[in-house]
Amino acid sequence: MKRTAILLLCLILLALPSVQAAGFCSDAQAINTACLSVMKLDVKNDKGVSIASASGFVAFTDELMVTNCHVIENAYSITALSDTGEEYELSQVVCVNSDIDIAILRFAEPTGLAPLTLNQSGQVFRGAPVVAIGSPQGFKNNVSSGNVSAVYTEDEVRLIRFNAPISSGSSGGALLNDDGQVIGVTTGAYSGAAQNLNVAVNAIEVIELYEAHKDDAPTSLGAWKDVNQGAKPVEFSVPAARSFVIKNDATFSISEVYLYPDGAVSWGKARNTSGWLYKGNSMEFTVTDDEASLRAYWTLNFCFYYNKRPVYMETSGIDLREILGKTIIITIENGNQIHVDIEEGS
Repeated sequence: MKRTAILLLCLILLALPSVQAAGFCSDAQAINTACLSVMKLDVKNDKGVSIASASGFVAFTDELMVTNCHVIENAYSITALSDTGEEYELSQVVCVNSDIDIAILRFAEPTGLAPLTLNQSGQVFRGAPVVAIGSPQGFKNNVSSGNVSAVYTEDEVRLIRFNAPISSGSSGGALLNDDGQVIGVTTGAYSGAAQNLNVAVNAIEVIELYEAHKDDAPTSLGAWKDVNQGAKPVEFSVPAARSFVIKNDATFSISEVYLYPDGAVSWGKARNTSGWLYKGNSMEFTVTDDEASLRAYWTLNFCFYYNKRPVYMETSGIDLREILGKTIIITIENGNQIHVDIEEGS
């Protein structure tokens, strides 16, 4: 009898479904712990004026932060805001490479924050689950999930395409795999009709940059071009144009058009056209010399009436320097699909 009971127990145990520990991408507690090491960045120019909002994460030691090179383009100081509300100052560059769009910065003092673990192998597989953590549109440490869409090399830079949503302000954020390792630095998104086609620089590029230059003497943020490891010359030219055009090719008239810095608390500082932009008409916006020279991101917001109700449509992450001298065209397809596109020439 005893032997039969033992055999029956073994059969029952074998029949039970296997229980696997949840991976990082489905572990809310682990994700929230990782958020403690990801920060929102307030980028300031030499006058102490905020010119951009971005993301970064602590890596290698509690004194270092990884972000994108384009984040520090005009930076003279950066304030990093942690998940719990503490502020830390970043003022030095350990190493930077504009070709791979990576910068490794040093905090003014140790943060005590846990560095995120980077994937040492560089191996990333299509279809693998991922979590992106960053500060899109200035909203601190938003979490989105998705999958790896493609792994490829472009201009000798190893990249990851993924579909976890990101947007302006996510630059420099962390893309993590199901083991909780950073596999990439979120860098950009495809615009236009493409949905959730986003790009990250493979973490192996970050590791190799750091290992090659971790013992170099740090330099100031404002002098990062002097130590840039990129092979291509860095030239950030200022457009000659000081205006752009908005053309209304939609079937409706627009009652208001606003242009204001991304993350603006109030529309009180918005630039308003103070008039209707009727269908088929165009309107020119002018900017100042200071605005044209900054790589700041702006939001275009316009109002129209649909079924006699006001509707506001917002397009954020507009780099003024990329639209000066050009035309923004507003169109509508199939009666309800509104498009905002940039056309070369004004």
